[in-house]
Amino acid sequence: MTSENKKELLRFLICGVAAALTDYLFCQLIILLFDKVSPDTSTLVVTIVSTAVGFTFGVAVNYLISTFWVYRNVDESIKTKSPLFIFWFVVLSLIAMLLSIGVMMLCDVVVVNAIHLDSIMDTSILSIIKESGIKFIADAYFWTYFISFCLKTIVGLIFNYFTRKYILYKEKKPVES
Repeated sequence: MTSENKKELLRFLICGVAAALTDYLFCQLIILLFDKVSPDTSTLVVTIVSTAVGFTFGVAVNYLISTFWVYRNVDESIKTKSPLFIFWFVVLSLIAMLLSIGVMMLCDVVVVNAIHLDSIMDTSILSIIKESGIKFIADAYFWTYFISFCLKTIVGLIFNYFTRKYILYKEKKPVES
């Protein structure tokens, strides 16, 4: 791996963290708004709306940072600001999200059926810590959720990196003489 590729990977990781934080914060904001404005709304509706809003803002941040900072060596002929490019960026991001959800669901099946703990799908790390206090560190439920969350994140990260680097933001081809 060249020095430039290492720098690009670091920029990609920083971009991913910024996009994930944006996604998470907007998702939590929508949950809080539903709680204040319409506390009787079904959990499914709140989950769908908050996930969609968080995803939308996260993808927007990811696209902007990727286009203007992460991928500096892309072929100039790529129209990274075209509607078609943005469409494929969103589609591939959506596929990454669905893969990540699939990994989390698979982990949930293992947690429920093999480890015999409650489902990890309807919780968050913050709610586990809030309920357990400092004892969360020794809680098997926390660790199963944490490991599942890490696996889900790694799958999405790998998918996004390779689809962006090798499909969306291809490096300039050297000119042969």
